[in-house]
Amino acid sequence: MKTHLIKKQSIEEYVKGNAQSKAPFAIWLSIIKRVEWNGPNDIISTFNSADILGNGSERIVFNILDYKT
Repeated sequence: MKTHLIKKQSIEEYVKGNAQSKAPFAIWLSIIKRVEWNGPNDIISTFNSADILGNGSERIVFNILDYKT
């Protein structure tokens, strides 16, 4: 199960105006680019603050600012 990032440009624009988010975003992005999950529970195991949207949904909301260097 690969992650498909929707609107990377929106996140990059946010990072430009919020310097404290640059490192957490870089960490998060490096992880999602290389990991292959078997299912939603694996994602929650990696990112315990992630939320799966709705029953049977394949969309997930990540709280990126939780990830510190």
